[in-house]
Amino acid sequence: MTPDDRMLRVGARADRAVARAGLVAGMSFDDIVRAVEDAVDIQLRVVEETDTRGWGTLTGFLTVFGDGREGSIHVRAGDPALYRQFAVSHELGHLLDDAHCNGAIHRRSPASPDDDPALSTPELDAELVAEHIAHRIARLLYGGPRIAEASW
Repeated sequence: MTPDDRMLRVGARADRAVARAGLVAGMSFDDIVRAVEDAVDIQLRVVEETDTRGWGTLTGFLTVFGDGREGSIHVRAGDPALYRQFAVSHELGHLLDDAHCNGAIHRRSPASPDDDPALSTPELDAELVAEHIAHRIARLLYGGPRIAEASW
């Protein structure tokens, strides 16, 4: 598989994920979170963690409870607001990625996919899809990822 093939596959999964939740320009971030909750039938809580010793480069993580209908997204409280929002968006991407999140709980890497050679191809693809979805959410909120990235 070429890098171009991977990006086409990742892009198609991200397209399906965004469509799954009906995410469109003009939505607020709270609207986006609610749309994801509705799309995957889960109630989410965002937790801003103050004690992140031991997190290393991890910027956020998703925990799903019990029957999969409740979950929390944990982010570092000390990060800038837009960076925390992007970390939450990445985790929302994992929830929306139908090729990855099908009820199974997966271990995710606390490092960038490019920096973790231990990731399998499906794990790497899942991280790339979630990152693409986070960038698409940023575009919906701010008109383009460059505007948002300037503040991270």
